[in-house]
Amino acid sequence: MADELTIHHLGRLTQATVRGGDAQLKKLRNALLLKEFRITAERENILELRRRAYLTQDDWPMQVIVRRDGTRFEIDYYLYIPWGWIVAFTVLMLLVLPFAGIPNAPLAFGLAVVVAALAIYKQKFDCRPNARFWQERPRRRWNEIMARLLREAFAHP
Repeated sequence: MADELTIHHLGRLTQATVRGGDAQLKKLRNALLLKEFRITAERENILELRRRAYLTQDDWPMQVIVRRDGTRFEIDYYLYIPWGWIVAFTVLMLLVLPFAGIPNAPLAFGLAVVVAALAIYKQKFDCRPNARFWQERPRRRWNEIMARLLREAFAHP
C-alpha cells in the first residue's frame, strides 16, 4: 500500500502528498506518459505534465504538477478550460453576435458575457469523487485513475 498517501480536494485542484524516492517518481512519470500526458517542464524538483482534451470522449484537458522536497512528494492535478478556448469564445461572441440576426441580440450578448466570466472564474476543477454539475463524469473518472496511479507508483514492496 502507498506510504502515507493523502488526497485533498481543494475546489480548484486536487492535492496528493506521499513519501517516496526516485524509483516511485519514475513509475508515476511513466504511468502518466502511458495515459497520453506530455511533459511541459522538468526541473530538479518539479515535473509538470499536461494532457490534451478528448471532447468526443467527454475528457477535458488536465494538468499534473509534481513537486519534490526530499522524500516528500506533493502532486497537484486538475482539469481546466484552456485560455485559448475562452479567448476564442469571446472573439466569436464579439464578431458573430452583432451580425447573426438573432432576435434579442442584447440578451444573447449578455448571456455570452456571463458564460465567458464564469469560464474565467471557474477555469480549474478538482477531481473529487462526489463531483456534481460541472464536468461530473470526467472529474470522478480522473479521481479514480489518479488515485490508482499514485497507489501503484508509490507502493512499497
